[in-house]
Amino acid sequence: MVESAKYVSSDPTYLSCEQKDCRKYNKNGKCEIRTCSASVIFHVINIRTDIEFVFFAGGFHTPCVLKTTLPFKFSNPNAPLYGHLSSIDSSATSMRLTWISGDKKPQQVIYGNGKSQISQVTTFSQDDMCGSTFIPSPAQDFGWHDPGYVHTAIITGLQPSTIFNYKYGSDAVGWSDEIEFRTPPAGGSDELKFLVFGDMGKAPLDAAIEHYIQPGSLSVVKAMVEEMRNGSVDSIFHIGDISYATGFLVEWEYFLHLITPLASKLNVLYFRDYAGSGSRYVTPDSGGECGVPYETYFPMPTAAKDKPWYAIEQGSVHFTVISTEHDWTQNSEQYKWMTKDMESVDRSKTPWLIFAGHRPMYSSYNGLITVDSTFRNVVEPVLLANKVDQVLFGHVHNYERTCSIFKSECWAMPRKDENGTDTYDNGNYKAPVHAIVGMAGYSL
Repeated sequence: MVESAKYVSSDPTYLSCEQKDCRKYNKNGKCEIRTCSASVIFHVINIRTDIEFVFFAGGFHTPCVLKTTLPFKFSNPNAPLYGHLSSIDSSATSMRLTWISGDKKPQQVIYGNGKSQISQVTTFSQDDMCGSTFIPSPAQDFGWHDPGYVHTAIITGLQPSTIFNYKYGSDAVGWSDEIEFRTPPAGGSDELKFLVFGDMGKAPLDAAIEHYIQPGSLSVVKAMVEEMRNGSVDSIFHIGDISYATGFLVEWEYFLHLITPLASKLNVLYFRDYAGSGSRYVTPDSGGECGVPYETYFPMPTAAKDKPWYAIEQGSVHFTVISTEHDWTQNSEQYKWMTKDMESVDRSKTPWLIFAGHRPMYSSYNGLITVDSTFRNVVEPVLLANKVDQVLFGHVHNYERTCSIFKSECWAMPRKDENGTDTYDNGNYKAPVHAIVGMAGYSL
């Protein structure tokens, strides 16, 4: 399959034939056949398997292969790569580190003053992907790529809001660089500074053509790295959609490569959105992945496999995170869980209650399956009853914010503070404020 491509005409000297080369001379020494050459540059990451470069004509729909290079091998296909950290609970004294390697033998994370933990190893196969007789499944067929082995280790004995160093790997496959990381604040402490966004995806670093590109993702990651370097971020929340690999499995690794400068240094928590087996919304978006790569690459503090809802406290905030793709109707397991979780929040410890999912309850955009009024009618009363302060959603590729809203009516409007910032007095609580933050990469 073609993973990424470039037109040779992207070299401005090609069509004008500035780089000429004579291939055949006649008896008089005059050139009879001349070719024009071009140079193109590709950004390649270590995907462990051999790669080839193919020169073809005829376009993407009717390609005619003209020349193929010999396979290129990576010098260390087993190298440990793309380490990313996430919270496992609200104490901030333990963190989960996940990375990828071509080697299935357990590896280590070494941190602090010589402490270490051994990794647990897992993977997934083509048989784990979903298929349909009606819709092609790239993940089961032409989009499949061996994911290697996913290593996970729990780093223990940490302190909240504290910097520590770590590296991961083994003597056999090599080690990552030593990385500096800061733990998030523990639940119940004074303050939390976090970034939240959705629908980021990835884009090539070399301006190549891919099947699915989210052009804003590069500048968003760059901006978040700057925020992190300024010390103004404790945590990051990505509320789906995530990689937009859509069944082309190698693109998960390009996504992991893109986020590594952030995810290796800060706590990042992800909310799943996928369509496929068991999903409430039947669409082909997952390309046959059905949540398997996500759950393997990004283990979250959930109760069980394929139950991607969880709660976590950081600083003064209690987050209740649900999956809009799983059953949220009354009497469903998820509905009972979210109701119990929000009812149990100790507002003297975490006065802020934030509810998050992927598909919104409100949007000014009237696109296909943008807002599900049934979801709003079922879940919104639970938010009001538990005095949820803010509701965060993605799915709509833009940013918008509501008033304090309930049943499509404004129950309160903000006032400007001395800095001109919209401010609500939730000491006089009326209703939640909703924000859509799906503007992180996909075309607006």
